[in-house]
Amino acid sequence: MKTRIISGAVAAAVVAALLILNSFFSIVVVIVLALLATIAVYEILCGTGAVKKSIPVYAAMLYVAALQFSYNGLFINSTTLSVLFVITLAVFAVLDHKNFTFPELVATISMPMVIGFAFACLEQIINPGDRTGLLYFFLLFNFACVSDMGAYFVGSFVGKHKLAPEISPKKTIEGALGGIVCSVIGTIIICLIFQLILKTSINVVLLTVLTPVFSIIGMFGDLFASVIKRHYGIKDYGNIMPGHGGVLDRTDSILLIAPAFVLFLNYVSVI
Repeated sequence: MKTRIISGAVAAAVVAALLILNSFFSIVVVIVLALLATIAVYEILCGTGAVKKSIPVYAAMLYVAALQFSYNGLFINSTTLSVLFVITLAVFAVLDHKNFTFPELVATISMPMVIGFAFACLEQIINPGDRTGLLYFFLLFNFACVSDMGAYFVGSFVGKHKLAPEISPKKTIEGALGGIVCSVIGTIIICLIFQLILKTSINVVLLTVLTPVFSIIGMFGDLFASVIKRHYGIKDYGNIMPGHGGVLDRTDSILLIAPAFVLFLNYVSVI
C-alpha cells in the first residue's frame, strides 16, 4: 500500500504541473494525452498478447496518437483518419491472412477506437475553450479516481460481500458504496471551491445527484478492462506506475466516464 500511495502522489504532482503548464500552452495536454493513449493501446494489444504482428500494432499506436490532434483541429479530420486506419488494417489482413487472425483484426480496430475516443473526450473536458476546464477535469477526476480510491480503502477495511468475484475478486459491494459516497462528498467540495474561483453559480444539486451515475459508469469501465485482463490471464496491463500497473490500469474508468461526461456537458449546462 505504501508504494501505491507514493506513486499515486508522484502522479498527482505531475498532473498538477501539466495542468499549470497547460494554462499557458494548451497543446501540452494534447501531446501528453497522445502519448498516454499510445502507451495504453500498446498495453492492451501487446501486453495481453492479443496481437502478435508488429505492423498492426504500430498502425494502431500511430492512429490513436494522431486522433488526439485531429479532435483538436491540429491534424486531418478524425473521420478521415479512422477510415484510413481501417483500410490499412483491412489491406494488411488480406496480405497476411494466414497469420493475422480475425480476433487480432477485431482487437486492433476496436480497442484503439475506444481508447482513442476516450482520451480525445478527456482533452475536450480539459480544454473546453473557456475557464471551466479545470472544474470539469476535477469533477471527472472525482468521478473516476476519488471513487476508486474510496472504494479501495473502504473495501479494504469493511468489505465483505464480493461485487464481481469472477472478474475482480478484491472489489466489494461495501467498497463500491463507500467509493460513491466519497465521490459525492468530493463533488460538493469541488463545486463550492470553483464557485468562489469562477465567481459564478454552479448547479451543485444536479451534479451531486448525478455523481453516483458517473461513479457507477466508471466502475463498469474498470470491470470492462478487468474482463479483458482475466480473459488473457494477466494481472496488470503494464508496470509504468509501481503499485498501480500500466497506463490503462489507471485510466480504465475514463474509457466510459469521459465520453459519458462529454455527452452530458453537450446537452446540460451546469454553470
